Amino acid sequence: MTRLFVWNCNLPRIPSAWRERVHDIGTYASGALFTLGWWFFIDGLVLARTTESPVHMGFEDWLPGILCTLGMIITNSIDLQLLRDSDGFGYASSSLAGKAKLTLFIGIALLAGGVAGSITILAIKYIVPEVEPQVLYIGFTNVIQTMSVLLASVILWFVHNSEHDNQYNFVLN
Repeated sequence: MTRLFVWNCNLPRIPSAWRERVHDIGTYASGALFTLGWWFFIDGLVLARTTESPVHMGFEDWLPGILCTLGMIITNSIDLQLLRDSDGFGYASSSLAGKAKLTLFIGIALLAGGVAGSITILAIKYIVPEVEPQVLYIGFTNVIQTMSVLLASVILWFVHNSEHDNQYNFVLN
């Protein structure tokens, strides 16, 4: 079976003494982005509760952040080595690689669904009714939260799952 390289990206060489620090800094940056995203959302909740606004935050405002957080947990619990296993590419195979790929797909779908949901809620609940800017900020906090969780997940994935520190390949079997 031939392999088709979809994307081959050479990253700059990092001295071996710095590699552990890069992993630590990436982990801390990911955690800071995750925390910042949830902090913005809680700020929006407090602002919605303390101001007189025509829009009230309900469960639909919480759902995108919860979906993104679950997607981040699922995505970053998959080891990259499981995805490179050559036992089978299909999702229906009984191999561990197929199950890992399906689980990764579900995690990425949760992340994308959370971001899309927050943008949809922003448009339907806040932009279409043309609310005042202070209330519009409440809608943007939801989008900021989901985008921060998505970016934190991507950073954590690249930092902890890079096989080589100077190259990252996406390969289709």
